[in-house]
Amino acid sequence: MEKHIEADDRFEKVLFIIVNLITGISVIYYLLQLGQVFNADDPWNLFILIIFSFKLLMDIYIFKVGFSSFSLVLLFLPIISILGYAPIGEVQPLFNDRTHLIERHFYTLAFGALFFYYAWSILLWVSNKTYGNYDAKILAYYSGTVHSLLATWLFSILAVVSAIIYLPDLPGGAYNELSPSLLPGNAWNSVVVISYFFVLMGVKESGLRKFAILFVPFWLLSHYARVDILGLLLILYLLLTATKKLDVIKSSFSFKKVALIAGGLLLFSYLGLVRHTGLIFDVQAILDSVAILVNYPTVQDLVYSTAAAIEVTHTYGNFHTIIDYIPQLIPSFLGIEAKSPEAAHLVASIIHTNYGLFVYGEFYLNLGVLGLVIAPFATYIIIFTPTIILKKLFGNFGMALGYYWIVLTIARVFWYGFIYYIKPLVIILPVFIIIYLVVSSFEKDLVDKRELKSTDPH
Repeated sequence: MEKHIEADDRFEKVLFIIVNLITGISVIYYLLQLGQVFNADDPWNLFILIIFSFKLLMDIYIFKVGFSSFSLVLLFLPIISILGYAPIGEVQPLFNDRTHLIERHFYTLAFGALFFYYAWSILLWVSNKTYGNYDAKILAYYSGTVHSLLATWLFSILAVVSAIIYLPDLPGGAYNELSPSLLPGNAWNSVVVISYFFVLMGVKESGLRKFAILFVPFWLLSHYARVDILGLLLILYLLLTATKKLDVIKSSFSFKKVALIAGGLLLFSYLGLVRHTGLIFDVQAILDSVAILVNYPTVQDLVYSTAAAIEVTHTYGNFHTIIDYIPQLIPSFLGIEAKSPEAAHLVASIIHTNYGLFVYGEFYLNLGVLGLVIAPFATYIIIFTPTIILKKLFGNFGMALGYYWIVLTIARVFWYGFIYYIKPLVIILPVFIIIYLVVSSFEKDLVDKRELKSTDPH
């Protein structure tokens, strides 16, 4: 058995090295093309897309279904748009047909997307972020970690109530017709998902917990909060398919898992399609959902926004949006507003876009080509350092919380910027941890006093 495992490990290492040597040459190809005039007929674009498609399949085979594969799929989507659809003019034609920014900065876009994926996959491999060595070990902490029934009730109620405050309309309406949040503030989605962590970790026998576990994903999905819910769906899927009687079992291939993943992707695509029209249940909508899975409209928007960020940098020079995250961390209720806009809004104020900006686009906005090289390494440090700190402070509970926050926010980090990861991490998470500790301690004191009273002979 051990020899078989060693042989598999050796095969994976050899495969990983060979494929990365080949794909590394592809990354260098686009690096050498920087500054060149775009050639739509370049056959290397399709060939390199095929090579990286094979690399994605290999990475999924090595990492299995979990955070690493999830993050790599998010990074691969723009590669499909840039290498597969941009050369034939099928990426954000509404804007790009007038400006041709994608063609003007095609090689920079291609290098940025490929290098980030390439470096990120290697960082995950070197740090052993495979399913068995990362996801499975942390998922084991999600069983019976929180013993406070009072805390379970509190966060279950908070998760349900804050979901309704965040999206107060009845399900099924169009996204552009939704009412604003019931209460002021722009972080109710963070309140929902952070509360949900304590629900997942809560006392399993609680009926209120079971209701919250079902209600929150339903409410967010039915209101098209796709990015908020995407990471949560992955965790729920892993908990559903990879655990049995509190023991995490090996993630293996099965048609049931493939069907669950395929169904989830189709639902995600469908909700993106009908979010501006309201729920439509017909064959055409389902067929269109399948079609846009590959060249996703949101990704098209982000490709164009990143091209616009490159154009803004060339026209006006570098900006300092990454440093400006520091004043943005100040809570808005203190009445102190950050003077500088976020990177995506800065770009949109100069060149009209649909907002959003790939994380490497922001690094280019700040540091040019050097930023593209730094981006995956800086992002890796920013994403994983808080989890290490939380583990040192709170042990397995902190590790589980850190992992949860990474999975929940990685889509927003890759597609919209660090502020959606850092601001709740610095402001909301500590408050919720304190509330949990206080409530748990209060309940423990009540139980101890009751037990003491019951044993008192007087």
